[in-house]
Amino acid sequence: MQEAKTTLIIGASPDLIEMAKLLGREGEKIALLSRSEVHLQQYRERLTTRGVTTEIFPGDVTQSASVQEAFSHIAAWSPRLERVIYNVGMVSHESASEITSLGLHKVMDPNFFGFVNCLQLALPMFRQNGRGHAIAISSVRALDEVQPVAYAASKAALRIYISALRRELSNTEIHISEIFLGQKREANGWRDLVCEEIVSGILQVIELRPERFLIGEPSEIT
Repeated sequence: MQEAKTTLIIGASPDLIEMAKLLGREGEKIALLSRSEVHLQQYRERLTTRGVTTEIFPGDVTQSASVQEAFSHIAAWSPRLERVIYNVGMVSHESASEITSLGLHKVMDPNFFGFVNCLQLALPMFRQNGRGHAIAISSVRALDEVQPVAYAASKAALRIYISALRRELSNTEIHISEIFLGQKREANGWRDLVCEEIVSGILQVIELRPERFLIGEPSEIT
């Protein structure tokens, strides 16, 4: 019997858990990785009560040893890793003239280096299975360079890294997508996206595997 496909969600949110329920309905297994074991337990309960095969893997994406340990357990639990959804990030508010290297690392670590740590371990699993899909989720602000310097630098570095990976993987069945979450325009102004809109957008990305995909509209960018 063939092993079920597995989606690994790094940095789960209520929206992603709703999406995971739909993937589980199609027979996929769901792995959850996060620093907060309390949140992991809560999310696992939501999924298992809906009949979704789920396992949790506590880990800190900014610590390579922690990520390696988590991935070793993930590979043992389900070697058929189909996709990785990376939803970890931090905003910042510092000025370029005041930022310290420590402050820069505080933002760069989850926004950029955490993705690198996870993808470097996911890629061998993708290659072993002959295919794979990595999805990085960011705010639409990530496309705006007029942002606090640490945030802008981390997101620029992520885009450059992902572009380089795409070139290297162009002859394979391994794809990398970037999702940018915007807002929705209504008659009385802008509003945040609702769960159904986010879930629908992510499912489109899973199906079509585009390089970039905007959910909503880029209200924050002029």
